[in-house]
This record gives sequence, C-alpha cells and structure tokens, in this order.
Amino acid sequence: MKTQQKSMKEEIINWINNIHQIDGIPPKEVIAFNFGIYEDETGYKMYLVGGFEYDENNDDWASIELPKELHRYLNLPVKLQSETWDFILDYCANTLIELETEGKLNNPLLQNAIAITTGFDDGDLIKIR
Repeated sequence: MKTQQKSMKEEIINWINNIHQIDGIPPKEVIAFNFGIYEDETGYKMYLVGGFEYDENNDDWASIELPKELHRYLNLPVKLQSETWDFILDYCANTLIELETEGKLNNPLLQNAIAITTGFDDGDLIKIR
C-alpha cells in the first residue's frame, strides 16, 4: 500500500500543479481549500475548491458550488475503486496530511491558505492545515 500511496501523492501534486498552471494564483481573499471526495457512476473522485471564508466549528464554509472545469477533478486510482468509502476517506486524508507534513502543499496555489480540509460531500471535514 505504501507504493500506491507514493503514486497517489505524486498524482495529487501533479494535479495541483496543473490547476495552478491553468488557473494561476488565486486571489488573496481565498483563505481555505477543500479537497472534496465523492462517488459517481464511474467511481471515486476528488475535486478542489477554494473559499473566501473558513469556520473551524462549522463545515458549511466548504459548501461551495462544485467546479465546472474538468481539470479541477481527479479520478482516484483504480486500485482504490473497490474499497469502502471510509477506507477512501482515511486514505485520502492520510495522503494529504503526509503531503502537508512534507511541505509539498506549499504550492503557490495553496500557500496562503489558513485551512485545508478533505472529506466526503455531506460528511464531516478532516482538517489538513
């Protein structure tokens, strides 16, 4: 599973770099980001949204309109698609926590964020930063 997590980390970093390349640096008023997770008919996916507000006591701040741009979505690896939703949540959260601990989420896209979270839509958020 460690090798799989390494490749997931690389996929996330490449994805974030691609978003940054396409969208540029967000306005300084974007203070929080959520790596949302959901499942549709084709499998588990992650998306990235930024918010102009953050409340650590109320996850509603992350109830932001879903991105319309396809580059804001990441299909989770095929090997994860047969796992349970709670495994997916733990796996994604742990991967993002490792990236944050290693300083790899200090990409210009995310560097000014006071908060970074992840979680399934309609579920509790897990704080990464």
